[in-house]
Amino acid sequence: MKAVLFDMGRVLVHYDHQITMASTAALWDVPPAALRDVMQEVGDALGIGDMDAEMFHGFLSTRFGLATQFEPFLAAFGAGIQRDEAALAYALSLQARPGVTVAVISNTNDAHVRWLDELVPELQEFDLVMMSNEVGLAKPDPAIFETALELLELAPQQTIFVDDSAANVAAARALGMAGIVHTDWAETRPQLEAWLAAA
Repeated sequence: MKAVLFDMGRVLVHYDHQITMASTAALWDVPPAALRDVMQEVGDALGIGDMDAEMFHGFLSTRFGLATQFEPFLAAFGAGIQRDEAALAYALSLQARPGVTVAVISNTNDAHVRWLDELVPELQEFDLVMMSNEVGLAKPDPAIFETALELLELAPQQTIFVDDSAANVAAARALGMAGIVHTDWAETRPQLEAWLAAA
């Protein structure tokens, strides 16, 4: 058995952080830079689940002095996420191969998870999905990779991790996993297929 562990944003889905910042900031009629400053304050709490979507929405409403509706906030905060049809189809095709299991490990937050649950139903098809806010761990913490390996019941040498962050891939490699720093599927897919084909 071999396992392919994918990051989510900019790997299996397109993600434009600037669109998310601009769309969300517009709800409170503040510049995106003001929202980026807030994200610096609460980003870690969002990422490990100490702050859920309702808490974050309330925090922003208090900080910017304007109450807004929750559903438009979720839509705005998810505006930068778009499906990558080809990437998702490829991941599903890997999941269908004998002897291959597919998992997702993503640094994310409750608001984005709610959006992804609607946008990417394919997540239900994978053998393991670990969202940082749901497990209280975030990459590149080795513990998140160790937890995934334990749940998949696989050794590091049986797994490969694909992420657009070099630091996250380095953390996986340090545990003995193979790794690919993803920039383009034209490069990533041949590398991944070569690893899968290797004895």
